[in-house]
Order: sequence, then C-alpha cells, then structure tokens
Amino acid sequence: MKQAILLHNPGAGDEDHLKSDLVECIEKEGYTCVYFSVKKGDRWVQQLDQADFAIVAGGDGTVRGVVKELVKRNALDKKIPVTILPMGTANNLSIALGIDSNLNHSSHIKSWNNSKRQRFDVGVIKNAETTDFFLEGAGYGVFPHLIQKMIAVDKSKVKNAKDELKLALEVLHDIILSAQSEKFWIKADDQIYEGNCILLEVMNIQSIGPNLILSPEAATDDGVFNVVYVDEEQRADFADYIKKRIDQQDLTFNYKSFEAKQLTIDCESAYMHIDDELVLPLKNIAVFEVRENVLEFLVPTSS
Repeated sequence: MKQAILLHNPGAGDEDHLKSDLVECIEKEGYTCVYFSVKKGDRWVQQLDQADFAIVAGGDGTVRGVVKELVKRNALDKKIPVTILPMGTANNLSIALGIDSNLNHSSHIKSWNNSKRQRFDVGVIKNAETTDFFLEGAGYGVFPHLIQKMIAVDKSKVKNAKDELKLALEVLHDIILSAQSEKFWIKADDQIYEGNCILLEVMNIQSIGPNLILSPEAATDDGVFNVVYVDEEQRADFADYIKKRIDQQDLTFNYKSFEAKQLTIDCESAYMHIDDELVLPLKNIAVFEVRENVLEFLVPTSS
C-alpha cells in the first residue's frame, strides 16, 4: 500500500470538512495518507522520506512552496514524485501537466493508479549575491506591474476564479497601454539580442498569469527556456489581443521568441517577477540556467 503525504492550502470554507473529505477519498483508493496544512508550519518536510509521493492541494503558489523544499534536497535524498489537486485561480502548472482543473478531486484521485511520471525541468536564476528558482516563468515589464496592481485592486465583486482571471486581464490591458518600454540586453547561448520591450519573459512552461499562453511549444522536459518579448511596435496589437481575450474570443498572439538553455540578461526594469512573486531585480546581470529532470510529477496517462 502506497503512503501519500497530503499538503493542503486551506482556502475559504470549512477546512476540517475538506481535510476529512480529501483524506477519506485518498484512503478509499487504497493509499495510506498523512495530512498537513502548509499554512501551519513546515513539520511536513521531515515526513517526506516516509512517503511514496506527495499530493499538493492548492494553486500554483502552493506547488512552488512545496517544490522549494524538494529542490533543496541533495542527490542522496529520496526523490519524491508530486501530484497536484488543483485548487487555485490560474492553475498554470496543472495545465502544463495535462491535469484538468475542472474535474473534482475525487476524479483526480481515481486517476492516480493509472498515472505516469512526467519529468519537469527547473529554471535557476542567480547572480553573485543570490540564487532562486522558478517553475513557470520569470521576467520583466507588464507582468511584474500586474502582480503589483492585483495586490491592491478592489476584488469585492469577484465571486470566483473566472471573475478574478477576467479582472486580471482588464488590469493588464490598462497596464499595456501606459507601461514604459524598457531597454534589454540578452546573451542567449551564442546569440545576442537587444532592444526595448514592454514584456520580457523567460518561460519554463506554456502559460503564466491569467492563463496567458506565451510559449505554446514549451514542454516541461525539453531542456530549454522559451524567451518571449513584446516590443514597442507590438504594443497596440498586444493591447487589442488582451481586449479580445477579455471578450472571450479564442485567438493567439504572435509573440517574438527564441529558445535558449542559458541566458545572461541585463534589463532596466524597476521590478521583476519570479513565478507569481514580485521581487526587486537582481543587482547586476542575471544568469538563467535550465536544470533538467529536477522534479517528477504524476500525471494522467492520457495527457
């Protein structure tokens, strides 16, 4: 019998009821399960070696918090595969892994017996002073501004995840119209790119933010970044694209992009983001590297 460790980010509603419901569903499928709330300390870290796999019940930020502990583990530690019960707003990581966030948790749990292991590369960003990692993407321009604005925006009329994603697109549209273009210089493997942009993203998966697909060709285990940027010439078209997305039109945008395994980036932006976290830019030039096969996720065999 496989041992699962359930790492849950309790949201609105009856936490105790959801906890017991999740544990009951998991054990009904033949697993033993130990539960931890990630909001109540990190005692779960010491229990990882006792588990055959970890279950993250939450959104992209919760997954990042768990993975932060997993990437600290050294080569001698047990490699713990992770599966996701998507309960966030955007669930970009679940989408990248083919995990349908529209299904109920019982359907996800039933699928684990027929799951496969999917390798997942991790992006590492560093300079002389600090090192960090990302799962989704890191970058400059309008997305850091969006994260900053969404912290303060009035969400009193937001009733569900769909409403919040629409609100984020509306805020992003306004930012695109007024954002200052920023100078960038990139060494990507053996190529040099430079110019001015309103968006510059180093993508590890297909989408970030409010489910915006910036790099549809990205794969979780391809060993490269997809670098995406929008320059001043594309500003009006990009704003129009976001407006059409708000109106629920299904269309794509022709981002400028290229692939690279290692990047050196110098950008004048006042802010940057790493996944869904707003940060001050790393001092001096930032170096981005792909670390291959750091993680394994359990995903549906049909994905």
